[in-house]
Amino acid sequence: METYSVELAAALESHFEVTRLVLPGRKSGRTPSLFGYGVFLLKAMLYGLIYSRKFTHLVLGDLVLFPVALCCRLANPGQRRTVIVYGLDLVYGQRKGLLPRVYAVYFTLFRACRRLFLDIVAISGYTAQLAIEVGLAPVRVVTPALPQSQLTATVTATTPLPKAFARAHKRVLQFGRLVPRKGALWFAQNVVPLLPDDVEFFVVGSAHGYCQLDELTRCARTHYLGPMPTNDLATLIRSADAVVMPNVSSPDGTRDVEGFGLVAIETSSIGGLLIASRLQGITDALQDGVTGLLVEAGNTSAWRDAVCCLLDETPAQLTARRAIAAVRTRDHYSRKRMGDAFASLLLKKALSSK
Repeated sequence: METYSVELAAALESHFEVTRLVLPGRKSGRTPSLFGYGVFLLKAMLYGLIYSRKFTHLVLGDLVLFPVALCCRLANPGQRRTVIVYGLDLVYGQRKGLLPRVYAVYFTLFRACRRLFLDIVAISGYTAQLAIEVGLAPVRVVTPALPQSQLTATVTATTPLPKAFARAHKRVLQFGRLVPRKGALWFAQNVVPLLPDDVEFFVVGSAHGYCQLDELTRCARTHYLGPMPTNDLATLIRSADAVVMPNVSSPDGTRDVEGFGLVAIETSSIGGLLIASRLQGITDALQDGVTGLLVEAGNTSAWRDAVCCLLDETPAQLTARRAIAAVRTRDHYSRKRMGDAFASLLLKKALSSK
């Protein structure tokens, strides 16, 4: 969500004069508190009432902010308003617990205000499908741009490999924040034992709140390396024989989805050899056979075959595969393409309203 908004604001600067209202995260790097969200929402609503007449367009980067659109509608009825939706926005109210129930009521109010927005934009085809299922049609799709971050800018820099990684003969890597639906434990328990004995599995990322870490670290030929500096992570991605996204469906009662899968485009953009589950929004983040390989989620034999396919390719074949993936990713998920697609949507609506 935050990454999409940052990239979109930068991309739209080529087409419009952009003013940003931003809620910063905490110094620890964690997301803002509920109180912080509430204060920001009130400030944004007041800003909309006072300054809305200055702006022809309003783009909300989070549907939770929809009361801002109400205030802007009061002050500037002719303004063209757009809201972006993400996978978790659309399913969180289906979880168990008090907060999901409260959110479900709030979401019902948002849905009742659908006519405030000329467009609802989803970040993937899968997210658009979820939006339609909950009554938000019509929905447009504008996929994210490749984040212009330290990771994606680190194309040539190399750093020393961790000792365990350097000792391994063949390396399979998974990185990103650990949650059960990312499938690290499933892969370690079900796929790694089917791979050749010289293949080892490495997992990098924050395990804050991850309840399966003890089970994961007990799996054979599996190493948890924890969070890692960007340059070191980039070196691992380019050195790995395969980078995997073995996502699985979320357990009952937790209702969680992969709205897009930024890890996929980050990996392929710097030449990582990507294999990912054909699941949810990941299919919008990977061009099968070009920027990576898509495999049926939860199919152990298909996953084994995909990993072994990469392991069996010649160095020349792998070099070509890495180069093609990087070029195609940086073109297809460019900031310019995102900005052009979004601007075309906004300007088309502006012309049709005249």
